[in-house]
Amino acid sequence: MNMELEIEGRHKNMLLHREEINFEILNVKKTPSRAEVRAKIAGSLGVNEELVMVDEIDHEFGSTRIVGFAKKYDSVEDLKRIESTHMRKRHGEQIEEKKKDEEKK
Repeated sequence: MNMELEIEGRHKNMLLHREEINFEILNVKKTPSRAEVRAKIAGSLGVNEELVMVDEIDHEFGSTRIVGFAKKYDSVEDLKRIESTHMRKRHGEQIEEKKKDEEKK
């Protein structure tokens, strides 16, 4: 998908070891997947995709403009420590879940 990414704002959050990014994507006909947006943001920042989490993608009906919010962490350890399990699953991370039977043992 051919999309133009513009980073509208960046804020360094020293306490959480991450950079918070407001972005805009132009000239799209359908909403891109989180994986596509994540790859595009990581490419424009020059970092590994594993360090980027896309929190929000907002695409108004009939518009060719998308706005969103993403976070780029300093390390994978910081990301795993701070981000919730369901957000990491959304981004494709394989997380082992303990079954109730195993917990009883």
